[in-house]
Amino acid sequence: MLLTSRFPEKGGWTVEQQFLLQMGSSYLLAHGIGVAPVEDAKGSFEVPEEGEYTLYVRTKNWTKYWSDGPTPGIFQVLIDGKPDGETFGTGKSASTGKAGPQWVWQKGGTYSLGKGSHEISLHDLTGFDGRCDAILLTKSGEVPGDSIEEYRALRKAVLGEEVPEEKGLFDFVVVGGGIAGECAAISAARLGLKVALIQDRYVLGGNNSSEIRVGLGGRINLPPYGSLGYIVNEIGPERGGNARGAHNYEDERKLRVVEAEKNITLFLGYSVVAAETKEGRIVAVTALEVTDQKPVRIEGKTFADCTGDATLAVLAGAETMYGREGESAFGESLAPETADSLHMGGSIEWYCEDHNVPCTYPDSLDWGLELDETTIEPVHRANWYWEVGMHYDAISEAEKMRDYGMYVAYSTFSYCKNRYSAKEDWECTHLIWVSHVIGKRESRRIVGDYVLTQNDIVRKTPFEDASASVSWNIDQHFPRKDNAAVYPGDEWLSEGHLTPVTPYGIPYRCFYSKDIENLFMAGRDISVTHVALGSTRVMRTCGMIGEVVGMAASICVREGTTPRGVYMDHLPALKELMRRGTGRTDVQYNQFYTLIDNTAVQIESI
Repeated sequence: MLLTSRFPEKGGWTVEQQFLLQMGSSYLLAHGIGVAPVEDAKGSFEVPEEGEYTLYVRTKNWTKYWSDGPTPGIFQVLIDGKPDGETFGTGKSASTGKAGPQWVWQKGGTYSLGKGSHEISLHDLTGFDGRCDAILLTKSGEVPGDSIEEYRALRKAVLGEEVPEEKGLFDFVVVGGGIAGECAAISAARLGLKVALIQDRYVLGGNNSSEIRVGLGGRINLPPYGSLGYIVNEIGPERGGNARGAHNYEDERKLRVVEAEKNITLFLGYSVVAAETKEGRIVAVTALEVTDQKPVRIEGKTFADCTGDATLAVLAGAETMYGREGESAFGESLAPETADSLHMGGSIEWYCEDHNVPCTYPDSLDWGLELDETTIEPVHRANWYWEVGMHYDAISEAEKMRDYGMYVAYSTFSYCKNRYSAKEDWECTHLIWVSHVIGKRESRRIVGDYVLTQNDIVRKTPFEDASASVSWNIDQHFPRKDNAAVYPGDEWLSEGHLTPVTPYGIPYRCFYSKDIENLFMAGRDISVTHVALGSTRVMRTCGMIGEVVGMAASICVREGTTPRGVYMDHLPALKELMRRGTGRTDVQYNQFYTLIDNTAVQIESI
């Protein structure tokens, strides 16, 4: 079996690791945004003995969820320079003979191969996100099964089970390198801890990276702990806004600050896939390098889940929350009468530009979203209200969410170029960029010793352990009614319902798991209700939460205590650290746009 992410020459294909836990591995994605096919990915393989080999390719028809038309996500496999007769990506399963939207083994041709080395390559045909995970050449005659369990068993049988490389013991292991995780790692490192920062992407910043391109929201340096937030200032870009050029998000700034900390070991491009626990504590995590898919093992004294999806918490067995709590659960007037699984969705950012040169774009009529003059949104860039997946499962259907966001983007641009009544205005409009990484707002939340609610926020409940201050309104997103009427369950436009707040401090008890005694959390997976998350989830706030968590971790290690023990026995020490802060004040302050009126800022946030 050949894992395509291991191909030494990837050409224009992109390693895609967002859904590793759900579909079994990283894969290669032909993300050419429909403008042109991407360059071939190339590899080689050894044939142990001469014979007849049948080709199977693990792939999927990504548009099948929404269209029975011919999918654009297609490609060829070339063996020794000759294309196989099958077009891959159509979703036809070799084991069932049926075509669907799931990952399947698609059958190719049979080859007479001599013993020794042979060349293999992936040849994209459209640039519309064809995808290939693995290639199997077999003499057995047995057709591989499509389920995730069968796939994992096959991988183990063919590739063997690799022993993780030991990476040592750390005082603090941070899983997730978004704004919250970065701030947690930097804060703890500056307080003397040996820190491992594990990020499953090859860039830092999460939603604020050049891969997703969402501007920072919320305000920093607020009383009573006005020193909290200077780390956000160090790593945050000077400019705001969504779906702008890559330079706006200053990935290099974030990386430079982290790499300057001698106490941080950065595991960039590693996805945590397992957690070892003992007597209610996490003792180690296993992570895969997402391209070569080689495992490493990282031990820790304390851990922080900054994944957004509560991935580490779930692997460790911690209790989490999902969806909307019913009104009776916490007495929240903004909650629905009955609990449900609706959640704030994710955004796929994209933008186009007007140049002086006319261009064409493929017409998506045969496979794209059904649009007309009443449903089209003829804009040049996505913004926060381009939101998908509120009715999808944000974990198990995360790839579907992402794909639907791209599907809507491509269909919209195609309609404006080819069928819109004012298409002459789009003659010189070029599609420049479409993200293939989804910017999530909400999924699982970890249950801590305290669950922050709407009532705490609006009544400004006093907490002795109040910490990072929040300035963002309770900003709940719902499917836009006119869009929902046409696309029920598959809405792609949202509307925000704002409930004003005055700044308030989040209880520190919301930042650690009630179940796993050495597990912190920072970011959008902290211990809050769905309603309260509408206020706490924006990235500058998440950064300050991370800074506080890094401080608390330092107390845990220094005092030999737990996150709960910090609250019970060392709260004055944490308050002193929050008063001092761990960010640098000798660098230029570039977050002046945090001082804009809160409502105005929310227009440009996710």
